[in-house]
Amino acid sequence: MTTFFDRILGSRFWALFRKEVSQILHNPQLLIQILIPPTLLLLLFGSALNPTFENLRVGITDYSHSRASREFLELFSQSNAFDIAQYYANEQDMTADLAQGNLTVGITVPSEFDRDLARQRPTQVQALFDAVDANTASIASGYLSQLVGDYNSRRLASNQRRQGTGITATNPIQSSTGTRSNTNSSSESGVATNGASSTTNNSSNSSNTSTASTTTDALTQSESSGANATLQRNQVQLVTTILYNPGLEGSWFIVSGTIGILLTSIGLQAAASLVVHEKEAGTIEQLLMTPASNIEVILAKIAPLLVLLTFDAAIALTVGKIAFNLPFRGNLLVFFSISVLYFLVGISIGIMIACYVKSEQQAQLISFFISPPLILLSGGNSPIAAMPTYVQWLTYLDPLRYYTEVCRGVILKGVGLADLWSQVLILLVFAIVLMTLSIRKFRNQLT
Repeated sequence: MTTFFDRILGSRFWALFRKEVSQILHNPQLLIQILIPPTLLLLLFGSALNPTFENLRVGITDYSHSRASREFLELFSQSNAFDIAQYYANEQDMTADLAQGNLTVGITVPSEFDRDLARQRPTQVQALFDAVDANTASIASGYLSQLVGDYNSRRLASNQRRQGTGITATNPIQSSTGTRSNTNSSSESGVATNGASSTTNNSSNSSNTSTASTTTDALTQSESSGANATLQRNQVQLVTTILYNPGLEGSWFIVSGTIGILLTSIGLQAAASLVVHEKEAGTIEQLLMTPASNIEVILAKIAPLLVLLTFDAAIALTVGKIAFNLPFRGNLLVFFSISVLYFLVGISIGIMIACYVKSEQQAQLISFFISPPLILLSGGNSPIAAMPTYVQWLTYLDPLRYYTEVCRGVILKGVGLADLWSQVLILLVFAIVLMTLSIRKFRNQLT
C-alpha cells in the first residue's frame, strides 16, 4: 500500500494535479463561482418555485347574513391556502376588485343559503376566479372544492348522529363556477307502529303481538337496507396512501431536481473557464514541453473539478435538509458515485466548448445557450409528463433527465442500483462518448 501511494505521489499526474489545484486556489473568482451560487440558488429555487400556494386573497359577498353562512365562511379563515381580504355589500364591488387584480377568488353566498340548508335542499355558492394566471386559478379551484367537500362531509356526519337514520343530503352545498349541477337528496322516512289491543283471549293477544313484532322487524330491515343503498349510491369511500412524500411538500420535488440543474451549470462553466484561461494565458503550450501524456494532462484538469462538484453536492444535500427538511432515504455512496459519473458528462461538455472558443466571454455565452435546453428538458422543475409528446421524446437526449431521476430516486424513494441501473447505464454511455470526444478535441489543441 505504501509503495502504491509513493508511486502516485511521485507520478507526473500528481504534479499536474497539484498545479491545477494551486491554479484554482489562486483564482478566487472561480472558487466563488463554484461554491457560493449553488447554495444561494438552491435556497431561492426551493422557495420561489414551490408549487403550493398560500394566502390567496379572497373577497366575500354574504347575502344571507345567517349563522349557517358564517359557519361556512369560517372555512377560509381555517385554511392557510386562503386569506379573507375583504367583505363586500354587493357582488358588483367584489367583481370590480377581482378585475383590478386585488383578489384571486370571489365568493358569493345567496340569500336563501340558510333556508335551503334547513330544508335539506341543495344550495349553490358562486365562486369567481381570476384566471389570468390559469395555474393559480386551477389550484385555487381545487383547494376550494376540497374545503366544500370537507364541509359537506361534516354536515352529513352531524345529521347522521342527530337523526340516526343516515339518510340526508350528501352534497348540500355546491361551488358553482357557471354550470349548475343537480345533487341527489333523499328525505327521511319514519315507521309508525300501532300496538295491538287484546280483545278476546291470551292466544289472540300473543298472535297479534308476534305479528306486530315481525312487521316492525321487516320494516326496520327494509329501512336500514334502503339507507345503506342510498349511502352506497351517493358516497364512494376512497382510501389513499401517499408514498415518499406524506406531507405533500412541494419543495421536495423542486429541491431534488434543482440539485442536478445547478451542478450542471456550474460544472459546465467551470470546466470551460479553466481550459480557456489556459489558452488566454498561453500556458497551454507549456504543457507540450512536459513529459506528461495528453491523457494525464486532461485527467489532472478534470480531477479537481470532480472534487469540488462532489463537495457542492454535499452542500446541496445539507442545505436541503436544513432549509426544507429534505429527507435522504438512499445510500450516500451510491448517490455520490452516480453523481461523479454525471459530473464527467458536464465537464466533458465544458471542455468541448472551450476547444471551440477563444475567450472566456465566448465560453460563457455558449454555456448560456446550451444550459437552458438541458434544464428545461430535464424535468427538474416541471414534470415531463406535462410536456407535449414531441418534447417528451427530446428529453431522452438530455443526460440531466437521467441524473434528475437518480436524485429523486435515491433521495426521496431510497432506491438503489437495482432500480436505477438503466439511468446509470445511459449516463455511462453519455460520459464515455462525450469524454472521448472532448479528450480527442483537447489533444488536437495540445498538438
